[in-house]
Amino acid sequence: MADRSNRAREATTGPTIFAEADNLRRYRELNPTYKDRHLMVESQDSATSPPSSDSTTPDQSDGDGSPNESSDTSVEIHDFAHKEFKEISTVAVKKIEHDIAGGRETVVTKLFQSSAKTTKRRPRFKDVKFKPNTTILEAEASRTSVFAGFYTVFWLGTFILFAKTVLGNYRNSGYFLDTHIVSLLWRDLPKIAITDLVLFLLTFANVALQQAVVKKKVSWDSTGWAVQSCYEVAFIGLALWWPMYNDYPWIGRVFLCLHSLVLLMKQHSYAFFCGYLSVVKRDLALYESAFEGLRIKSEDGRRTPSQFQTEQEERLLDEIAMCHTELKSSLPMSKVVYPNNVTFFNFFDYMMLPTLVYELEYPRTESIRWDYVFEKIAAIFGVFFLMIIIAEQYFYPVVMHALSLRSLPFLEKVKEYPFLFFELLFPFLLMYLLTWYIIWDAILNEIAELTHFADRYFYGAWWNSVQWDQFAREWNVPVHLFLLRHVYHGSISAFQVSKGAATVITFLLSSVIHELVMFVIFKKLRGYLLVLQMCQLPLVQLSKTKFLKGNMVFGNIMFWIGIYTGPSMMCMLYLTF
Repeated sequence: MADRSNRAREATTGPTIFAEADNLRRYRELNPTYKDRHLMVESQDSATSPPSSDSTTPDQSDGDGSPNESSDTSVEIHDFAHKEFKEISTVAVKKIEHDIAGGRETVVTKLFQSSAKTTKRRPRFKDVKFKPNTTILEAEASRTSVFAGFYTVFWLGTFILFAKTVLGNYRNSGYFLDTHIVSLLWRDLPKIAITDLVLFLLTFANVALQQAVVKKKVSWDSTGWAVQSCYEVAFIGLALWWPMYNDYPWIGRVFLCLHSLVLLMKQHSYAFFCGYLSVVKRDLALYESAFEGLRIKSEDGRRTPSQFQTEQEERLLDEIAMCHTELKSSLPMSKVVYPNNVTFFNFFDYMMLPTLVYELEYPRTESIRWDYVFEKIAAIFGVFFLMIIIAEQYFYPVVMHALSLRSLPFLEKVKEYPFLFFELLFPFLLMYLLTWYIIWDAILNEIAELTHFADRYFYGAWWNSVQWDQFAREWNVPVHLFLLRHVYHGSISAFQVSKGAATVITFLLSSVIHELVMFVIFKKLRGYLLVLQMCQLPLVQLSKTKFLKGNMVFGNIMFWIGIYTGPSMMCMLYLTF
């Protein structure tokens, strides 16, 4: 019956009027304020005007007895008029016509200049999806895996090494623990804490800028992004210069460097995400003004819509629908819509979460498991104490010996280098694994539990990597997601580069940042880490050749050789040469 009704309406009013009616209904679903305006106009008309002779009569009903919907819809389409709103929309249409005549390109004129359907707006920041997740080591599949015993063996062996080291120290010196590393940790600790707090408080300047953008005091795509970029350069410059200027110990310097980089990435993601949404909201207003302007009747009576006009309306509706999608959270049942998120509380909440990628809303847990919280606190302090023991017993003597070689001739240092390199192989591997565990499993899970953050996918099964790009994706997932959105996809959309070029840009930026950390630690610029990390790119291409692509065991062996030798090699190069 509905199909016959639609065919009858289309035959009576013509396909163009029928399409325009569908456009109007679709627009009403997207823009509730349009319904309010139209209802207001209808109520005013019914109160001041007598019944029209064009109103529906029983003779105008469809075959099933229902009123002829096309007549009602046509009245709604062509009688859409409210004096103030009509003037606004008429000005909008005239402005569009003026822009087209003058060759000025806007988001609306791009749609109006072609009768063919244009490509729909592509969401820029929909490349990262958050969902409830658990870390691999805590997943039920890992606990019941046939390899679960190796996890127990690792921690048991680590504890035995710890006990042997502590008892050996007590036997030789009468003390369980030397204090060289501990004294470095305590040195200037209050100053370091205050510096870190000041850097954190400076990040709230981002909210002030975004509120200015929302109030249209600043335009994001003209000056806002430039102000933000200058602020970010000044922020990281201050974070690196101040510890050097005050001669903080290297542990304090590297902590402030790494934490300031985390704060920088979080700020960048917040600012450029909200800035982009401000542009989307502005485009949405233009699209809606253009659509509503097309619906105004002409001076000499009701206009008859053309096919070109209805196609314009369809294209505008596609853009309006996409804008509405981008301006709200992607989570189901969420009511968070830009710019309601631009508040200091929302920014503080985001800064507390264990993620570097900003979204309007994240999946959350319902409650805090306090037994889990205390378990992770115990893991953090236990592993941290173990790292101090390893650093005191195995790193400190070798590092002191390496520093004593700096005054020797180059060839003498070369002769001594292999012995120092092999002395640190196993201690560095163990320290590498413990550093990964304490940050990406213990600390991030602790923060996630306290903040109700449900997506715990902080790392993948990187230990099974057969290619270096796989390791880069799975070793540190929060940083990978940031680089994916704001560097890889950002360079493709902003500079129109190829995927290969975007990959090179991403690796280069990551390498430069790692080299910057080495500069903060050793206070000298050598470029060893930058060069070796960039060498991962040809190694990735080599691993994709026919000979190596299917050889998973060989690929994993080569990966672990790199993990085993890389840290020790880097440390000795920076210390000795």
